[in-house]
Amino acid sequence: MTTTGTLATYMSKGDYSPNEIIVLEHFFTNVDKNIYCAKNTMSSQLWAFLVGQYSRTHVSLRDRFLQLFEDQKKALDKWLLPEEEYVSIDDLADAIKNKASFKLDFFENKASDFLKKRWVDYGHSSLKDSDTIRIVIEGISETLTKIIESPFPCLGNFQEKSTRYIHFGKESLIFPDQVKNSRYGEEIVQICNELIETNEKFSPIIKEVLEKNNVLNKEEFSSERAYENTLYAKIFDIIRYVLPCNVATSLGASFSTRTMETHLTYMLSHPLEEARIIAQTMHEEALKLSPWLLKHVGENAYDKSRREKINQELDRLLPNIPDDVFYQGIPNENKFKIICHENLDNHILASIIFEEWGKYGVSYTESLNLVQKMSQEKKEEIMRAALGDRSPFDRMPRALQHTTLLMEFLMDFWAYRDIQRHRASPQLFQGVTAMHGYDYPEYMDLPGMEVFKQAYDEIMTKVTVLAWKVIQDDKCVAQYVWALGHLVRTTYEMHPGQIAYIIELRTTPQGHFSYRNLFIDVYHEIQKIAPIFSQYIRCWEHLESSRKAQEERSAEKKKALWIDI
Repeated sequence: MTTTGTLATYMSKGDYSPNEIIVLEHFFTNVDKNIYCAKNTMSSQLWAFLVGQYSRTHVSLRDRFLQLFEDQKKALDKWLLPEEEYVSIDDLADAIKNKASFKLDFFENKASDFLKKRWVDYGHSSLKDSDTIRIVIEGISETLTKIIESPFPCLGNFQEKSTRYIHFGKESLIFPDQVKNSRYGEEIVQICNELIETNEKFSPIIKEVLEKNNVLNKEEFSSERAYENTLYAKIFDIIRYVLPCNVATSLGASFSTRTMETHLTYMLSHPLEEARIIAQTMHEEALKLSPWLLKHVGENAYDKSRREKINQELDRLLPNIPDDVFYQGIPNENKFKIICHENLDNHILASIIFEEWGKYGVSYTESLNLVQKMSQEKKEEIMRAALGDRSPFDRMPRALQHTTLLMEFLMDFWAYRDIQRHRASPQLFQGVTAMHGYDYPEYMDLPGMEVFKQAYDEIMTKVTVLAWKVIQDDKCVAQYVWALGHLVRTTYEMHPGQIAYIIELRTTPQGHFSYRNLFIDVYHEIQKIAPIFSQYIRCWEHLESSRKAQEERSAEKKKALWIDI
């Protein structure tokens, strides 16, 4: 383990002034590691604001906190802030040293305004959650994020840094000793470096292709900045498919102490070395805040032996890895299938009747029998009465939880990265490797993209071939042999309310084309098996995919909140 507490170099700017250190140590548990907690001196509201900002900036969370003082000074200089409300770093440090009381009205008001405008008014709820342990984990691999964010054995609240705001270079690659010292360690290091070289080489070429083909009409944008941000997003959405899985990223998380205790035990028992190292550092930092409530964290012998025994049995049952079939740009209809489902329409209606007819004391079986005898017209009338007046920000009613749909997906990692965030849905994940092949990013058929497509096929096939060798030798090490455009296999079990939510959220025009197209196809399948209920799901399939409106709204929000003045 390095002095940063992770396998990456220091992620903050460092070289803090003495007064900056005083202020930072007042609000955070350290100033010299990549993993640190927010102390109780920081309000939940300010924490929520910082985490929300964190995913949309390239700087560390500590440094974003210090930038608030710069934002404050800019607001003062523009006469947007009364002088008596201004608090400088030096003033705050003096107050902390002298144990004097102080007010941070600017920061609290800024946080409140941000949360209202950015999250509440737009129907987002994730940042409303606050918990006892609030922790930042910087300098971890993309592979590890999926373990930390796992919905089992716990539900945490996570905000992962958007990859658009992270610098990627060879220096950002993470190679645990478990990987470097493995049989294929040298080949893994080499192929990851080649992926970075491909990323760096073709970014300007892709930019030129998009501009020549007029993918974006500059005249339609409200500002130069919105245009540039949208163009950059398009470029990055293409080129990030060749980023290696071990690039360093960061996330902020909130856990209850009970949840964190269970989750750290899970990570300390994990076969990946990086998971155990990160869990140990997380535990050390969290103990500074809750030493008694986290005293039972430790390696779980049952969890380790269970994995070993299962794998021994399965290796005898399935001794050979399947033949190497590479999926290259497979169509959406082959990425999704429904494993099993009950009659969704009937069960939804029965649940509605059961919940609302309590005064008659009907059982669920009686409710279901009643629905099965109804005419189609009567079923449609009841469904309309229950769901017809739902506004864009209204949740589906509780009655839609009693039946589920089990689905299996084969999706590129970028689709999975967003869909995995729906942690309230039971899901199983096989881990990440390149053995399922890879998919293609958007715009690969544009004139001028031929050179990149050829290079993309060559490097992604090379990674896939290596992955097939590595997984037969060590399946843990194989989780570090893939690029972000490779396919992963996962299952989800969702009740009708969750299905509606994910379709409505993930088919919006500003969504990534990969998961957007995928969930448009999911919606079409729901139409077949639940023709009444599907009428009340707002699928955005007929609107053209675009990030233009989102980037323009983002620019306006930043301006209103004095960010990047």
